[in-house]
Amino acid sequence: MSFHKRYISDEQVIDIYRSQGCQAVIDWYTKGVDALILSGKLAERVDNMLPLLSSLNKTAIWNQISEMISDASIEKGFDEKKH
Repeated sequence: MSFHKRYISDEQVIDIYRSQGCQAVIDWYTKGVDALILSGKLAERVDNMLPLLSSLNKTAIWNQISEMISDASIEKGFDEKKH
């Protein structure tokens, strides 16, 4: 058995969200990985929100994650044409 670590940056989060949606971002953080190495405020904020998905109001948390990523995308001047 091996130890699977995943590096996650703000740009990856935005790219995955824009191309595949919120569930793909959640899966990137949670599927097939033993440890995360986070780079950037957005990557850390999304990671901090994930434990809240087990709460009763999953939709509200999902929407917060989506809004947070969208806002960061705008702040960073992320342009779909560049990626």
